[in-house]
Amino acid sequence: MKSTRRQFTKPIKIALLCLNIFIAVVYMLSAYAGYINPNTWIHPAFLGLAYPILLPVVVLFLLVWIFTDRRFLLVSGIALVATIGQIWSFCPLNFGGASGQEADFRVMTYNTFGMRSPDTSPTVVDEILEYDADFVCIQESAPVPVIRNRFKGHGWDKIEQRYPHFDVSAATNLGYLSKKPVETIAEDYDDQYFCYAIYRTTIGKRQAYFFSIHLESIGLSNSDKQLYMELTAPDDRNRSLRGVRSQLLSKLGRAFRARAKQAELIREKIDSIRDRQPDAAIFVCGDFNDTPQSYAYQTIKGDMNDAYIDGALGPTYTYNANRFYFRIDHILYEGNGIEATSAARGSSKASDHYPVIADFEIGK
Repeated sequence: MKSTRRQFTKPIKIALLCLNIFIAVVYMLSAYAGYINPNTWIHPAFLGLAYPILLPVVVLFLLVWIFTDRRFLLVSGIALVATIGQIWSFCPLNFGGASGQEADFRVMTYNTFGMRSPDTSPTVVDEILEYDADFVCIQESAPVPVIRNRFKGHGWDKIEQRYPHFDVSAATNLGYLSKKPVETIAEDYDDQYFCYAIYRTTIGKRQAYFFSIHLESIGLSNSDKQLYMELTAPDDRNRSLRGVRSQLLSKLGRAFRARAKQAELIREKIDSIRDRQPDAAIFVCGDFNDTPQSYAYQTIKGDMNDAYIDGALGPTYTYNANRFYFRIDHILYEGNGIEATSAARGSSKASDHYPVIADFEIGK
């Protein structure tokens, strides 16, 4: 009986080991997907979206081998060590940096989903007032006259008192709220979902540039979103892989490729400012529609810092609708002496995105 058990467990171990090796390879490919241009090879871009699922699976295998056969720990161990940077990006562990502590400067980025009517509380305006950032980058805003009328008696008077400098572009629907004077030095958009604006202001005695960007969205129709909701429902038994391929993956692929080119354009703009004014602080805020495991994010980030990675505690997501639970809104920054001391995600569902807030210390 003992010998029979050995013969039974050995094939299972071999099968588990092979599965572990396969998943570890796929996991590492998903972790490094951001370094592969989707216009060259599209498949890793899809794997990048699976990173939050693959990481715990690799960790689970590690735990399985601890209790069954420690000789095989090396497979998951190598995969995890080789991706320690990506693990930290996904799940930063910055203890003691809670947003709300005294800071020199606070930044918020917020996709406001058209500044919907204040039917429920808290509203987008309530969220902005609560965090009291010094500079707020807004995407998908309504025009200023519409906002004033819509939120009359619902806090907009407080916004204008707190932020004497604000504007929204009718062309891009990008805007800002600032406690200091701001100059819009550039903006552009296409006829799809891509737009950006560059604002110039000051932080302390230093000139600062803020990019507010909105990269290509997937462009899913209501039927596409319904299909995805059905696919991710825990009790669904009628999943159509063919439907996923035709309706979702093709649109995802087009969006990945489009964002790659858009990210390269933003990177050129960042480098141009850096070359002209190496002492200026640069912030890139907005709705990237892509995760830290994406080529678009990595291209824009370059050697910049991510405020959430530097100042937050634990993983999060910033899109809250249709079960697309990904961190796609980001605050990137660079500048000598500038350091993110804390970062957080808002909690109001007044928009389909949560705001991201970061506190900074400004070196003297």
